[in-house]
Amino acid sequence: MIKFMDEITEVLTGAVRTYMEWVGEIAIYILGLLAKGLILLSTPVWILPYILIRDILRDNNGGKCEKPDCDSCPFPPCQKGEGEQ
Repeated sequence: MIKFMDEITEVLTGAVRTYMEWVGEIAIYILGLLAKGLILLSTPVWILPYILIRDILRDNNGGKCEKPDCDSCPFPPCQKGEGEQ
């Protein structure tokens, strides 16, 4: 009787372990999809402030850079010579 109970316990333990591995893999896959979706949905939130600040600075200066040193310009793309005029 004890051997029979041990066999049932081993079968059930193996089935539970297999099920838990499968659930874990599915959970990791779903979390990965959710993370990718969150990045895609929130990307405009990261980009818009940069674009707005860049456009505001360009509009205040007539579309020209104030800095003659384009290498240290915080808002690329800076065209060479824009700051000299």
